[in-house]
Amino acid sequence: MSLDNIIEKAKDIFETAYRKTGNAVNNQKQKFDISVLESKLKKSYENLGRAYFGMLQNEADFDKESLKPITDDISQKLAQIEEARAELHKSQNKSKCKNCGEAIDNNSAFCKNCGSRVEPK
Repeated sequence: MSLDNIIEKAKDIFETAYRKTGNAVNNQKQKFDISVLESKLKKSYENLGRAYFGMLQNEADFDKESLKPITDDISQKLAQIEEARAELHKSQNKSKCKNCGEAIDNNSAFCKNCGSRVEPK
């Protein structure tokens, strides 16, 4: 094996390692972003509970419109989380089970969570 071949092999190995490290870092960032969104979602649910409790405590009529900004915020955060999870699954070569929603490998024949047959890609 010539020196040029050794250098070429080493470059291939380093490029592969670099790509895998970049993917791992990107996946961790995506997981962190999802965690932040879930924390914000929890706060929105708390705000909804406080607002509803305030209505009950003050014996006010239930005013759905006054809660709409909070429920819209919750809906938006749920959509953002779903989108972020889909992007994470895509980068991990995974998809979502149509039966239970669990993340499954794209090459799996069955869901590891519910046992449903997975449609081939």
